Amino acid sequence: MKLLLHICCAPCSIACIASLRAEGIEPTGFWYNPNIHPLTEYRARRDTLVAYASQIHLALEMQDEYGLRPFVCAVADDIAARCLTCYAARLRETARYAAAHGFTHFTSTLLISPYQNHELLVAAAEQAAMEFGVAFWYRDFRPVFREGQAQARALGLYMQKYCGCVFSEEERYSKRFRSKAHKGAAEQTPPTPHGAADVRQAHDAAMQGLRQAGLRFEAVRGAARDAAADPSARDPVPAPPVTDA
Repeated sequence: MKLLLHICCAPCSIACIASLRAEGIEPTGFWYNPNIHPLTEYRARRDTLVAYASQIHLALEMQDEYGLRPFVCAVADDIAARCLTCYAARLRETARYAAAHGFTHFTSTLLISPYQNHELLVAAAEQAAMEFGVAFWYRDFRPVFREGQAQARALGLYMQKYCGCVFSEEERYSKRFRSKAHKGAAEQTPPTPHGAADVRQAHDAAMQGLRQAGLRFEAVRGAARDAAADPSARDPVPAPPVTDA
């Protein structure tokens, strides 16, 4: 097995990497998190991971892309459902990179967090695996989350205070959200159907929704790259919805 491990941050990676190595699996880390904002936060998480990977002799591939404008444009029409785009964007890029660079499997440290929508993450990974032809290596890392966080504190690693995007930062610090339970990604998972046909229909709808969210982000990201390549261009406007031909 040649495993590509998408890493959201160094603290979340600690127990994931230890668990994989205990199984005899040596992963290659992959940094791609264009959802993290602001720029200072993005750099802090990135640089902490680079230093930690060096300390533990972890091979690390970097897709160093700060995506404030593309991410905000992609989720602007439905900010409450932003996690759908966030998961799809990161896991699709991980699967794409894995397939292009000879990896047989991929997974993500996002699966360790009890604060993420685990089922939606798994669905996003499965959709990406199907589209790019590389296997998703599922592991539920959540049981070792607290252990990993404790180790991160003991090592003095930078510990972030919110999920990643500018909207989660607002929810972490704004009085408007402080007294409310964060619904976020949990609202994006449809009720579990009962019949086999209903299960298949719900699964297909979820896969299509994740694919469309990922394609929408990629379209806006492409427009942003084109604008960056042309000094006379203005900031890109949101791309039109992507539909299947």
